[in-house]
Amino acid sequence: PRAGAAMATTGTGRRMAAGRYVFLRLVAVLPILPARGFSFSDLVPGMGSAQKHATDELDDTTFDTFMKEHPVSAILFYAPWCFYSQQMLPSWDTAAQKLLLHDPPIYLAKIDSHRYGPIGDRYDVNAFPTMKLFADDAVFEYDANRGRGWQQIVKWVNEHLDRDHILKNGEDVEQYLHDNDLNVVGLFPDGYNSSGFAKSSRHYADVIFAEARGTEVAKDMAKHLATHASLVCETIDVGNSHENTKVIELPREKMNCTGTPRNPQRAEWTDRFSATVEGKKITVKRDDETGGWLQNLQLKCCDEESANTNKYTINVPSIVMFMPHDERFAIYDGDIADAHAVDRWISARRSPMIMRLTMETADKILEPGPEKMPVLFLISQTEQPGIEAEVRKSAREARGRVKMVFSGAGSQLERRLMDVAGIEAGSPPVVTLIETHSSGGGQLHVARKYRLTSDITSAAVVQFISDYEKGRLTPWLRSEPEPTAEDQALDPVGILVGTTFKKVADDTKQDVLVDFYAPWCGHCRKFEPHYRGLARKLKHVKSLRITKMDATRNEVEGMMIAGFPTIMLFPAGGLPKKTVQYHGNREEDDMVRWLQEQCTHKFNPTPTAAEAAAAANP
Repeated sequence: PRAGAAMATTGTGRRMAAGRYVFLRLVAVLPILPARGFSFSDLVPGMGSAQKHATDELDDTTFDTFMKEHPVSAILFYAPWCFYSQQMLPSWDTAAQKLLLHDPPIYLAKIDSHRYGPIGDRYDVNAFPTMKLFADDAVFEYDANRGRGWQQIVKWVNEHLDRDHILKNGEDVEQYLHDNDLNVVGLFPDGYNSSGFAKSSRHYADVIFAEARGTEVAKDMAKHLATHASLVCETIDVGNSHENTKVIELPREKMNCTGTPRNPQRAEWTDRFSATVEGKKITVKRDDETGGWLQNLQLKCCDEESANTNKYTINVPSIVMFMPHDERFAIYDGDIADAHAVDRWISARRSPMIMRLTMETADKILEPGPEKMPVLFLISQTEQPGIEAEVRKSAREARGRVKMVFSGAGSQLERRLMDVAGIEAGSPPVVTLIETHSSGGGQLHVARKYRLTSDITSAAVVQFISDYEKGRLTPWLRSEPEPTAEDQALDPVGILVGTTFKKVADDTKQDVLVDFYAPWCGHCRKFEPHYRGLARKLKHVKSLRITKMDATRNEVEGMMIAGFPTIMLFPAGGLPKKTVQYHGNREEDDMVRWLQEQCTHKFNPTPTAAEAAAAANP
């Protein structure tokens, strides 16, 4: 069950359909409020903290100490009342026992994220159960579609942590580079401490790492890698065939092609192929039988070696990277012992300097990575080759500082980005920078976004990125025009917009109640007369302001609303204010009782004669 189920049970309207909500979560990095309230553990003996399990049970006093002592560990965030959490606990315990056999051991623990909600909020836990693997500065979330058995959990941990591939000879190099497009190789002499490299290898799910250890072996591997780096290799799409052989054209002459498929192979497949090259033609033949093949076959083809092939000299120790884009090969020139610097170097090269937003690239674009790199979008609704050229000029200088992405308005994904960025149809091209990590802990927090306000030139883009890095930019927020005095007088409920929200909600002397609504939301329209009635009923309470804001047309820094209506109280007191969300019945009397409990300034809901007269004649 989702942690935000409490909102759903009160008839909360959703802001958008499920397909669009996925992207909202990605761009806004949005956690739903953790569930609070009724617990089945109150009724069923043996549930909750009374039930003992093998893994460490953490709480808000032990969590940070555990994480500090075990920088590589996995945590189960669960709720004792959640059926699926109860199902997961035995598997989690068994997986913990298996992973303690690792050398060094991997520790698993769990925390009641229903009870200790702020810790779950810190790590964007918005569903129960949620499993996260912490590897130093990187965090990987378990995909529940993998299954809930201990075997799947152990395999998931191993995939991220058992990343060492040891290269011992030229054949290992060829096999390793054939199987993977995105590779990082460390070359280390005798006695060299490569622990920093091993730490970096745990931070990326899409990059494959390998090492050559020992002075002579590393030097030999360096020669093989230099030769391979000097060749231009490409993945050739052969496709399927009804015949036993298929002839296709290569990009150029003098290429060698292997018959080993590059596309993933299933265990039950027996397909074996050979490839013969003549000029610019490659003939692919299936060798294990006389028929054709149904798989979309891909083969790797490289330029032929020659006496002048080697263009690179790779020293030992060294770290090198192969990638299927941009310059295709790079040699690290920084401090190998600095794991953070190595991470920054890898992050800058694991994706192209410039990408286009598609369903295939969205996850890589919006995934923050260990360096939490923001995304700089150029959003243009029509083709703008001149502006694109200006942004491309800045790409190399921006590399490793931001991910640079071009987006249009043709696909649903691109239109959703326009909505998130606050770009209206027909607007001119916009450069906007969006953080892929949340802007802080707490409820309903959202990633910040910034907008370039000057002309789009390469120099302006570089300066824009520098200003962001130095904290000189102000987040861009969507806002309606501020309401006039006449608008306010017509409604007993105060009207807030993006530009006035902070001033009102952060008033330390007043309790402020806010209804975040959507104009199209049926639940909001049904609630509106009750909310107005509440405002009229408590008009005499001068320490309380009852307000509303259209959350589809206005934004608040550090907050994103997941469902409508969302009713939040900002109690009087010091900043930052601690917000309290209302989950009860939306009747006036119920809300009055709740406000009496939660407001800093206590009040009598029944006005005196003088208060009633003052409220009637403001």
